[in-house]
Amino acid sequence: MTADPHLTPARFTRAGLADAVTAAELRHALRRWLRESTAVSAEVCDDIVLGASEALANCVEHAYRAHHRVGSMELQADHDPAEHSISVCVSDRGSWHRHQPKKPNDPDASRGIMLMHALADHCTIKARPGGTTVCLDYTTTPTLESACV
Repeated sequence: MTADPHLTPARFTRAGLADAVTAAELRHALRRWLRESTAVSAEVCDDIVLGASEALANCVEHAYRAHHRVGSMELQADHDPAEHSISVCVSDRGSWHRHQPKKPNDPDASRGIMLMHALADHCTIKARPGGTTVCLDYTTTPTLESACV
């Protein structure tokens, strides 16, 4: 008898260049992993994928700007069905730059960080000299099977 994959802790790890093509590939791979390895609702699945997408976009847009080269980024997700939780972390080895805050009604204002905070139950951003890591924690509600499409 094999264990139900939806009831077994699972880890997803992928890495690649911090570019738009890789970000899209990682986003699609994460959705596929959520569908195959977890039993999350469609709403939670969409929140997880959108939050990860925002973190990946930040890597692409900001992490290596000062380096004048494309670096790497990593996406890791952990599912703990016993704790009803999924944690998603996106890391880079670039530089964190604090930008001047923009007004909320500024059409050029970036809202990715606000969106990540709104989507996740808990969002942490750790900037350090060797890169930045964004972790998004989600509480899951078990379903009979994954509703992630």
